[in-house]
Amino acid sequence: MLNIEKLSTTTNYTIYLKNEGADGKNFWCFLEKPEGLPTSDVFANSSASLFVQPNYGGTNKFTIPLQYILGAGASNNAVAQGVQIDSSIIKNVQLREVWEADYATVPPNQGPEVSIVQGATSPDGTIGYNSNDFDKVKNENAKWYSSMSFGIQSPNGFLGVTWSPSPSDANTITPKFSFYISTGSFTSFELADIATVSKESAKVELKDFKNLEATVILTSRGTWLVEKGKV
Repeated sequence: MLNIEKLSTTTNYTIYLKNEGADGKNFWCFLEKPEGLPTSDVFANSSASLFVQPNYGGTNKFTIPLQYILGAGASNNAVAQGVQIDSSIIKNVQLREVWEADYATVPPNQGPEVSIVQGATSPDGTIGYNSNDFDKVKNENAKWYSSMSFGIQSPNGFLGVTWSPSPSDANTITPKFSFYISTGSFTSFELADIATVSKESAKVELKDFKNLEATVILTSRGTWLVEKGKV
């Protein structure tokens, strides 16, 4: 799933992780929800986690490429909090491009295709992501559920958001290159409430990077510090 050749040609940001607490913790990385998606039923989705020992003498880090991806999937799992959703197809995308996910109408239970819309452009700073005129009612009556995802595929795993698309939908996505670092109880690709993810986490924004690096510290009091650069 991870395109190493593509990753090597992009700008990579690094978030270093430090744990000053008494116990080891799983640190999770989530992407902030972009603008231009439905206002409800959009879920945080991540498989990027690292277990960080207290006062570890080595290096723990999330490497995050400035390379966005679009994903699409179809399965017997409805898009809902607590459900595991892993896209069956992903595409590297660039700003101003327009893409379409083509979902099949049952029968048969078939996965989607994702392709660029030739000749179409999205406004500056955005990515267009459309869906075809599939029959969502018929599919879901047959327990066949479609999903759409947007995010970043990093060496540590996927970080992004997932939602259930409507037929003939057009999304104009404005990415936010900012992240939440959390030690909550999460599971890879299990959809989580975005408000819960952001509530007790460290937020790392583009302004927090120095020389493409930032450091997130979990203090001995259980609070978060975000420092510019590598600390």
